[in-house]
Amino acid sequence: MNFLIACDSFKGSLSAYTVCKAIKYGIKSELPDSPAVCFPLADGGEGTVESFFQNCGGVKVQTETVNCFFETMTADYLMLNGKTAVIETAAASGIMNVPAEKLNPMKASTYGTGLLIKHAVENGAENIILGLGGSATNDGGVGALNALGIDLLDKNGNMLEPVGENLIKIKDFKINSEFSKYKNIKFTLACDVENVFCGNLGAAYVFARQKGADDRQIEELDKGLDNLADIIYKKLGVNLKTCKGAGAAGGLSGGLLAFLNCEIKSGFTVLAEASDFERQIINADIVITGEGKTDIQTAYGKLPFRVCELAKMHNKPCFLVCGQLEGGVDIKELGFSEAYQLVGGEVTAKEAIADAAYYLTEKGKEIAKVIS
Repeated sequence: MNFLIACDSFKGSLSAYTVCKAIKYGIKSELPDSPAVCFPLADGGEGTVESFFQNCGGVKVQTETVNCFFETMTADYLMLNGKTAVIETAAASGIMNVPAEKLNPMKASTYGTGLLIKHAVENGAENIILGLGGSATNDGGVGALNALGIDLLDKNGNMLEPVGENLIKIKDFKINSEFSKYKNIKFTLACDVENVFCGNLGAAYVFARQKGADDRQIEELDKGLDNLADIIYKKLGVNLKTCKGAGAAGGLSGGLLAFLNCEIKSGFTVLAEASDFERQIINADIVITGEGKTDIQTAYGKLPFRVCELAKMHNKPCFLVCGQLEGGVDIKELGFSEAYQLVGGEVTAKEAIADAAYYLTEKGKEIAKVIS
Protein backbone atom coordinates (compact mmCIF):
# COMPACT_ATOMS: atom_id res chain seq x y z
CA MET A 1 0.00 0.00 0.00
CA ASN A 2 1.59 3.27 -1.17
CA PHE A 3 0.68 6.46 0.72
CA LEU A 4 1.04 10.02 -0.54
CA ILE A 5 0.87 12.61 2.26
CA ALA A 6 0.32 16.07 0.76
CA CYS A 7 -0.63 18.62 3.41
CA ASP A 8 -0.67 22.38 3.83
CA SER A 9 0.78 23.96 6.97
CA PHE A 10 -1.27 24.14 10.16
CA LYS A 11 -0.94 27.91 10.53
CA GLY A 12 0.17 29.01 13.97
CA SER A 13 1.28 25.49 14.78
CA LEU A 14 3.33 23.42 12.30
CA SER A 15 4.92 23.77 8.88
CA ALA A 16 3.58 21.67 6.03
CA TYR A 17 6.73 19.53 6.11
CA THR A 18 6.33 18.79 9.83
CA VAL A 19 2.62 17.99 9.39
CA CYS A 20 3.43 15.46 6.67
CA LYS A 21 6.25 13.89 8.67
CA ALA A 22 4.07 13.49 11.77
CA ILE A 23 1.32 11.71 9.83
CA LYS A 24 3.91 9.53 8.09
CA TYR A 25 5.38 8.53 11.45
CA GLY A 26 1.96 7.36 12.61
CA ILE A 27 1.35 5.36 9.43
CA LYS A 28 4.78 3.73 9.48
CA SER A 29 4.40 2.75 13.12
CA GLU A 30 1.40 0.63 12.12
CA LEU A 31 2.42 -0.33 8.57
CA PRO A 32 6.24 -0.30 8.55
CA ASP A 33 6.49 -1.96 5.14
CA SER A 34 4.17 0.48 3.35
CA PRO A 35 5.93 3.26 1.40
CA ALA A 36 4.82 6.77 2.40
CA VAL A 37 5.86 9.85 0.42
CA CYS A 38 5.71 13.30 2.05
CA PHE A 39 4.76 16.16 -0.24
CA PRO A 40 4.43 19.43 1.76
CA LEU A 41 2.24 22.00 0.03
CA ALA A 42 2.02 25.80 -0.03
CA ASP A 43 -0.23 28.24 -1.88
CA GLY A 44 2.23 31.10 -2.36
CA GLY A 45 2.43 32.23 1.26
CA GLU A 46 4.86 31.37 4.01
CA GLY A 47 6.40 27.96 3.37
CA THR A 48 6.39 28.20 -0.43
CA VAL A 49 10.19 28.18 -0.72
CA GLU A 50 10.43 25.23 1.66
CA SER A 51 7.76 23.30 -0.26
CA PHE A 52 9.60 23.81 -3.54
CA PHE A 53 12.88 22.82 -1.89
CA GLN A 54 11.45 19.62 -0.40
CA ASN A 55 9.70 18.60 -3.63
CA CYS A 56 11.95 19.99 -6.37
CA GLY A 57 15.39 20.36 -4.82
CA GLY A 58 17.42 23.41 -5.73
CA VAL A 59 19.80 25.63 -3.77
CA LYS A 60 18.74 28.06 -1.05
CA VAL A 61 20.33 31.49 -1.30
CA GLN A 62 20.50 33.80 1.69
CA THR A 63 20.96 37.52 1.21
CA GLU A 64 20.53 40.80 3.03
CA THR A 65 17.32 42.70 2.46
CA VAL A 66 14.88 44.81 4.52
CA ASN A 67 11.54 44.11 6.16
CA CYS A 68 8.38 46.03 5.40
CA PHE A 69 9.61 48.98 7.51
CA PHE A 70 13.05 49.14 5.82
CA GLU A 71 14.84 47.47 8.74
CA THR A 72 17.82 45.34 7.71
CA MET A 73 17.32 41.58 7.80
CA THR A 74 18.31 38.44 5.90
CA ALA A 75 16.01 36.20 3.90
CA ASP A 76 16.21 33.08 1.75
CA TYR A 77 15.05 32.35 -1.74
CA LEU A 78 15.49 29.20 -3.84
CA MET A 79 17.32 28.73 -7.12
CA LEU A 80 16.12 25.88 -9.33
CA ASN A 81 18.48 24.71 -12.07
CA GLY A 82 20.35 28.02 -11.87
CA LYS A 83 17.69 29.81 -13.93
CA THR A 84 14.48 29.94 -11.86
CA ALA A 85 14.19 31.68 -8.51
CA VAL A 86 11.39 30.95 -6.06
CA ILE A 87 10.75 33.93 -3.78
CA GLU A 88 8.17 34.48 -1.04
CA THR A 89 6.75 37.95 -0.54
CA ALA A 90 6.33 36.86 3.07
CA ALA A 91 10.09 36.36 3.47
CA ALA A 92 10.94 40.07 3.49
CA SER A 93 7.58 41.87 3.42
CA GLY A 94 5.65 39.40 5.53
CA ILE A 95 3.28 39.89 8.39
CA MET A 96 5.22 37.22 10.31
CA ASN A 97 8.20 39.60 10.58
CA VAL A 98 6.27 42.26 12.48
CA PRO A 99 4.77 42.15 16.02
CA ALA A 100 0.99 42.50 15.79
CA GLU A 101 1.00 45.79 17.68
CA LYS A 102 3.40 47.34 15.14
CA LEU A 103 1.51 46.43 11.97
CA ASN A 104 0.83 49.53 9.87
CA PRO A 105 0.20 49.25 6.10
CA MET A 106 0.37 53.04 5.79
CA LYS A 107 4.11 52.86 6.51
CA ALA A 108 4.81 49.38 5.09
CA SER A 109 6.56 48.65 1.79
CA THR A 110 7.42 45.74 -0.49
CA TYR A 111 10.87 47.26 -1.11
CA GLY A 112 12.55 44.25 0.53
CA THR A 113 10.81 41.86 -1.85
CA GLY A 114 12.14 43.96 -4.70
CA LEU A 115 15.66 43.58 -3.31
CA LEU A 116 15.23 39.79 -3.30
CA ILE A 117 14.11 39.89 -6.95
CA LYS A 118 17.07 42.11 -7.79
CA HIS A 119 19.54 39.76 -6.11
CA ALA A 120 18.04 36.71 -7.83
CA VAL A 121 18.35 38.31 -11.28
CA GLU A 122 21.94 39.34 -10.54
CA ASN A 123 22.48 35.70 -9.49
CA GLY A 124 21.38 34.47 -12.94
CA ALA A 125 17.62 34.03 -12.60
CA GLU A 126 15.69 34.31 -15.87
CA ASN A 127 12.39 33.20 -14.35
CA ILE A 128 10.91 34.35 -11.05
CA ILE A 129 8.20 32.43 -9.21
CA LEU A 130 6.88 34.91 -6.65
CA GLY A 131 4.60 33.66 -3.88
CA LEU A 132 2.17 36.43 -2.97
CA GLY A 133 0.72 35.32 0.36
CA GLY A 134 1.31 36.64 3.85
CA SER A 135 2.29 40.25 3.18
CA ALA A 136 2.08 43.05 5.75
CA THR A 137 1.84 45.63 2.98
CA ASN A 138 -0.70 47.58 0.96
CA ASP A 139 1.57 49.61 -1.31
CA GLY A 140 0.37 48.50 -4.74
CA GLY A 141 3.78 47.04 -5.43
CA VAL A 142 5.51 50.42 -5.63
CA GLY A 143 8.09 49.34 -3.04
CA ALA A 144 9.28 46.40 -5.11
CA LEU A 145 9.19 48.49 -8.29
CA ASN A 146 11.22 51.22 -6.59
CA ALA A 147 13.89 48.68 -5.61
CA LEU A 148 14.08 47.61 -9.27
CA GLY A 149 14.50 51.14 -10.60
CA ILE A 150 11.20 53.03 -10.79
CA ASP A 151 10.92 56.34 -8.94
CA LEU A 152 7.58 57.70 -7.72
CA LEU A 153 6.97 61.41 -8.21
CA ASP A 154 4.57 63.83 -6.55
CA LYS A 155 2.92 66.86 -8.20
CA ASN A 156 6.15 68.86 -7.86
CA GLY A 157 8.34 66.14 -9.31
CA ASN A 158 9.79 65.17 -5.95
CA MET A 159 10.51 61.52 -5.20
CA LEU A 160 8.19 59.77 -2.77
CA GLU A 161 8.97 57.00 -0.30
CA PRO A 162 7.28 53.81 -1.62
CA VAL A 163 4.79 53.18 1.19
CA GLY A 164 1.02 52.87 1.41
CA GLU A 165 0.26 56.36 2.68
CA ASN A 166 2.01 57.94 -0.32
CA LEU A 167 -0.03 56.20 -3.03
CA ILE A 168 -2.53 59.05 -3.09
CA LYS A 169 0.32 61.54 -3.67
CA ILE A 170 1.75 59.85 -6.77
CA LYS A 171 1.29 61.90 -9.94
CA ASP A 172 3.93 60.31 -12.17
CA PHE A 173 6.74 57.78 -12.23
CA LYS A 174 10.23 57.72 -13.68
CA ILE A 175 11.61 54.50 -15.16
CA ASN A 176 15.39 54.48 -14.72
CA SER A 177 17.81 52.70 -17.04
CA GLU A 178 18.53 49.84 -14.61
CA PHE A 179 14.90 48.73 -14.83
CA SER A 180 15.47 47.51 -18.39
CA LYS A 181 17.26 44.38 -17.13
CA TYR A 182 13.95 43.07 -15.75
CA LYS A 183 11.88 43.48 -18.92
CA ASN A 184 12.90 40.06 -20.28
CA ILE A 185 12.48 38.22 -17.00
CA LYS A 186 9.43 35.96 -16.86
CA PHE A 187 7.44 36.38 -13.63
CA THR A 188 4.94 33.80 -12.39
CA LEU A 189 2.83 35.29 -9.63
CA ALA A 190 1.65 32.45 -7.41
CA CYS A 191 -1.53 33.22 -5.53
CA ASP A 192 -4.97 31.82 -4.83
CA VAL A 193 -7.02 35.00 -4.53
CA GLU A 194 -8.87 36.76 -7.33
CA ASN A 195 -9.34 40.18 -5.74
CA VAL A 196 -8.98 43.19 -7.99
CA PHE A 197 -6.64 46.10 -7.27
CA CYS A 198 -9.05 48.53 -5.58
CA GLY A 199 -12.70 49.04 -4.70
CA ASN A 200 -14.95 47.03 -2.39
CA LEU A 201 -13.32 43.76 -3.44
CA GLY A 202 -9.83 45.22 -3.69
CA ALA A 203 -6.66 44.88 -1.65
CA ALA A 204 -7.43 47.53 0.98
CA TYR A 205 -11.06 46.76 1.79
CA VAL A 206 -10.58 42.99 1.88
CA PHE A 207 -7.13 42.57 3.43
CA ALA A 208 -5.79 45.77 5.03
CA ARG A 209 -7.63 45.39 8.33
CA GLN A 210 -5.77 42.18 9.15
CA LYS A 211 -2.56 44.11 8.44
CA GLY A 212 -3.35 46.71 11.08
CA ALA A 213 -5.43 49.33 9.24
CA ASP A 214 -8.47 51.03 10.76
CA ASP A 215 -11.55 52.22 8.82
CA ARG A 216 -10.05 55.61 7.93
CA GLN A 217 -6.77 54.07 6.79
CA ILE A 218 -8.54 51.46 4.70
CA GLU A 219 -10.40 54.22 2.88
CA GLU A 220 -7.18 56.19 2.34
CA LEU A 221 -5.31 53.13 1.10
CA ASP A 222 -8.08 52.31 -1.34
CA LYS A 223 -8.08 55.86 -2.69
CA GLY A 224 -4.33 55.57 -3.11
CA LEU A 225 -4.63 52.32 -5.04
CA ASP A 226 -7.35 53.88 -7.20
CA ASN A 227 -5.04 56.82 -7.92
CA LEU A 228 -2.16 54.52 -8.84
CA ALA A 229 -4.43 52.44 -11.07
CA ASP A 230 -5.53 55.60 -12.93
CA ILE A 231 -1.93 56.69 -13.51
CA ILE A 232 -0.92 53.23 -14.71
CA TYR A 233 -3.87 53.10 -17.10
CA LYS A 234 -3.06 56.55 -18.46
CA LYS A 235 0.66 55.80 -18.90
CA LEU A 236 0.68 52.10 -19.76
CA GLY A 237 -2.85 51.25 -20.86
CA VAL A 238 -3.17 48.50 -18.24
CA ASN A 239 -6.50 48.45 -16.36
CA LEU A 240 -5.80 47.02 -12.92
CA LYS A 241 -9.30 47.80 -11.73
CA THR A 242 -10.73 44.86 -13.65
CA CYS A 243 -7.80 42.46 -13.44
CA LYS A 244 -8.52 39.42 -11.26
CA GLY A 245 -5.70 38.77 -8.83
CA ALA A 246 -4.21 42.27 -9.08
CA GLY A 247 -5.07 42.90 -5.43
CA ALA A 248 -2.97 40.03 -4.08
CA ALA A 249 -0.30 40.94 -1.50
CA GLY A 250 -1.67 44.44 -1.03
CA GLY A 251 -1.62 45.12 -4.75
CA LEU A 252 1.94 43.90 -5.31
CA SER A 253 0.53 41.58 -7.95
CA GLY A 254 -1.02 44.48 -9.87
CA GLY A 255 2.04 46.70 -9.67
CA LEU A 256 4.26 44.00 -11.14
CA LEU A 257 1.66 43.06 -13.76
CA ALA A 258 1.61 46.63 -15.05
CA PHE A 259 5.34 46.96 -15.60
CA LEU A 260 6.74 43.46 -16.09
CA ASN A 261 6.19 40.23 -18.02
CA CYS A 262 3.89 38.51 -15.53
CA GLU A 263 1.41 35.66 -15.40
CA ILE A 264 -0.87 34.99 -12.42
CA LYS A 265 -1.31 31.31 -11.58
CA SER A 266 -2.66 29.32 -8.66
CA GLY A 267 0.05 28.63 -6.11
CA PHE A 268 -0.92 24.97 -6.03
CA THR A 269 -0.76 24.74 -9.83
CA VAL A 270 2.70 26.29 -9.96
CA LEU A 271 4.09 23.86 -7.40
CA ALA A 272 2.26 20.87 -8.89
CA GLU A 273 3.60 21.56 -12.37
CA ALA A 274 7.17 22.14 -11.21
CA SER A 275 7.24 18.93 -9.15
CA ASP A 276 5.13 16.61 -11.34
CA PHE A 277 2.67 16.20 -8.48
CA GLU A 278 0.16 14.38 -10.65
CA ARG A 279 2.68 11.57 -11.13
CA GLN A 280 2.84 11.22 -7.34
CA ILE A 281 -0.96 10.87 -7.26
CA ILE A 282 -0.87 8.21 -9.98
CA ASN A 283 1.77 6.21 -8.09
CA ALA A 284 -0.15 6.30 -4.80
CA ASP A 285 -2.83 3.93 -3.52
CA ILE A 286 -3.99 6.26 -0.74
CA VAL A 287 -3.80 10.07 -0.71
CA ILE A 288 -3.82 12.02 2.57
CA THR A 289 -4.12 15.79 2.62
CA GLY A 290 -4.76 18.34 5.33
CA GLU A 291 -4.92 21.89 6.69
CA GLY A 292 -5.32 23.66 10.01
CA LYS A 293 -9.01 24.46 9.64
CA THR A 294 -11.46 23.08 7.11
CA ASP A 295 -14.44 25.36 6.52
CA ILE A 296 -16.73 26.45 3.70
CA GLN A 297 -13.77 28.22 2.05
CA THR A 298 -12.07 24.86 1.44
CA ALA A 299 -14.41 24.11 -1.46
CA TYR A 300 -13.38 27.35 -3.18
CA GLY A 301 -9.96 26.06 -4.15
CA LYS A 302 -7.97 25.67 -0.96
CA LEU A 303 -5.09 23.22 -1.22
CA PRO A 304 -6.76 20.09 0.26
CA PHE A 305 -9.69 20.47 -2.11
CA ARG A 306 -7.33 20.76 -5.09
CA VAL A 307 -5.49 17.62 -3.97
CA CYS A 308 -8.79 15.79 -3.56
CA GLU A 309 -9.96 16.81 -7.04
CA LEU A 310 -6.78 15.41 -8.56
CA ALA A 311 -7.05 12.22 -6.53
CA LYS A 312 -10.66 11.72 -7.69
CA MET A 313 -9.58 12.24 -11.29
CA HIS A 314 -7.32 9.21 -10.91
CA ASN A 315 -9.77 7.20 -8.77
CA LYS A 316 -7.63 7.38 -5.64
CA PRO A 317 -9.27 7.58 -2.20
CA CYS A 318 -8.39 10.83 -0.42
CA PHE A 319 -8.41 11.24 3.37
CA LEU A 320 -8.52 14.66 5.06
CA VAL A 321 -6.69 15.43 8.30
CA CYS A 322 -7.40 18.85 9.81
CA GLY A 323 -6.99 20.65 13.08
CA GLN A 324 -10.65 21.54 13.19
CA LEU A 325 -13.63 20.78 10.98
CA GLU A 326 -16.25 23.53 10.87
CA GLY A 327 -19.81 22.39 11.42
CA GLY A 328 -21.93 22.17 8.31
CA VAL A 329 -19.10 21.14 6.01
CA ASP A 330 -20.07 17.97 4.11
CA ILE A 331 -16.85 16.01 3.65
CA LYS A 332 -18.41 13.48 1.28
CA GLU A 333 -19.78 16.29 -0.88
CA LEU A 334 -16.27 17.73 -1.13
CA GLY A 335 -15.07 14.35 -2.33
CA PHE A 336 -13.08 13.11 0.67
CA SER A 337 -13.35 9.47 1.66
CA GLU A 338 -13.11 10.35 5.34
CA ALA A 339 -12.03 13.20 7.61
CA TYR A 340 -10.04 13.18 10.84
CA GLN A 341 -9.86 16.27 13.05
CA LEU A 342 -7.54 16.87 15.97
CA VAL A 343 -10.06 18.85 18.01
CA GLY A 344 -12.83 16.78 19.58
CA GLY A 345 -13.60 14.52 22.48
CA GLU A 346 -11.32 15.62 25.30
CA VAL A 347 -8.91 17.50 22.99
CA THR A 348 -9.41 21.28 23.00
CA ALA A 349 -8.29 23.63 20.24
CA LYS A 350 -5.55 24.98 22.50
CA GLU A 351 -4.24 21.48 23.18
CA ALA A 352 -4.39 20.52 19.50
CA ILE A 353 -2.34 23.57 18.51
CA ALA A 354 0.20 23.10 21.30
CA ASP A 355 0.80 19.42 20.62
CA ALA A 356 -0.23 19.09 16.98
CA ALA A 357 2.61 16.73 16.02
CA TYR A 358 1.51 14.17 18.60
CA TYR A 359 -2.15 14.28 17.58
CA LEU A 360 -1.27 14.13 13.87
CA THR A 361 0.80 11.02 14.53
CA GLU A 362 -2.20 9.49 16.29
CA LYS A 363 -4.41 10.28 13.30
CA GLY A 364 -1.83 8.65 11.04
CA LYS A 365 -2.11 5.52 13.16
CA GLU A 366 -5.92 5.62 12.92
CA ILE A 367 -5.82 5.85 9.14
CA ALA A 368 -3.34 3.00 8.90
CA LYS A 369 -5.56 0.79 11.06
CA VAL A 370 -8.60 1.55 8.90
CA ILE A 371 -6.68 0.78 5.71
CA SER A 372 -5.18 -2.44 7.04
